[in-house]
Amino acid sequence: MRSKALVVTVAAAAALLAACSGSGKPTASPSPTPSPTVSPTPSPTPTPVLDPLTGLALVRGPVVAVKVDNAPLARPYQRGMRQAAVVYQELVEGGLTRFMAVFESTQATSEVGPVRSGRESDIDILRVYAKPPLAFSGAQPGVLALIRGAARAGYLIDASYDTAPYLFRLGERRRDARNFFVVPARVGQRRGGGDPRDIGFRFGPEPGGVPVTVATAAFSPQSRMRVRFDAAKGRWVISQNGRVVPVSPANVIVQEVRTKPSRFHDVHHMNTPLTISTGTGTAFVLRDGKRFNGTWRRSAYGPTRFVDAAGKDILLSTGPTWVFLLPRSGSISFG
Repeated sequence: MRSKALVVTVAAAAALLAACSGSGKPTASPSPTPSPTVSPTPSPTPTPVLDPLTGLALVRGPVVAVKVDNAPLARPYQRGMRQAAVVYQELVEGGLTRFMAVFESTQATSEVGPVRSGRESDIDILRVYAKPPLAFSGAQPGVLALIRGAARAGYLIDASYDTAPYLFRLGERRRDARNFFVVPARVGQRRGGGDPRDIGFRFGPEPGGVPVTVATAAFSPQSRMRVRFDAAKGRWVISQNGRVVPVSPANVIVQEVRTKPSRFHDVHHMNTPLTISTGTGTAFVLRDGKRFNGTWRRSAYGPTRFVDAAGKDILLSTGPTWVFLLPRSGSISFG
């Protein structure tokens, strides 16, 4: 009995060993599956944010507007407008004109002036910007009330001499006035304001156009502006009465506008013209020594668009722009 049990035990052990060993050959471990090689995803190149006022790389900071005197006795003292991104020229009393220069304040660190009084037309022009400080020196009482009302409504910031005299430097006394000067960077730091935003300009190459080297815009018999293209610099030279204005724009826009007598008069009892900068009208865009004919459009207080006969935007060259708000009673000629 005992030997029989031993045989059974040995047989069971042999069967178990056979089951574990299979064929009796050593079993190889499976080779690991190689992981697929994954190429790193390249980081996308960031698209540069372009400045809506110049088409160049955007430098953030408050936009500041400054009213600049253009009376004959003020012209020898004019300075600082070469720093401006956009300059508007508008008709004022007696057939004269005045400038409103718009600066990106972080880049405008030199004095600008002579600073002069504000006008009712300035309010509508500036509504397309993001609540900019308006630096000016005095205004007719009714106009001053309108500007302060626009400031309360959030359309602009009152940065006048009366409100913030510490921003201004009192300069030379002329026969007709006292010169005031201001630094836009300082105005932006002290009075705030918004970054540049879309005012309707579009930038890029623009094929076609009519070659033009000289243009003459007459706001009135007292105010004629001559524009000449400097091919070596790729910029326009602007002069009045034989004196060169200290600017160098890449673009000149002639925007024909309606004007009408306003409710206000100056100290000499001459009526102040009101420039209407909304609606539509004829426009000419000068860039790269060429002229592009078109139309300007501005509904309510949105951006002003300059379009061709097909309704496509007329593109500007990158850089600063000068805008003639030319009365329809004026004239423009090209040579």
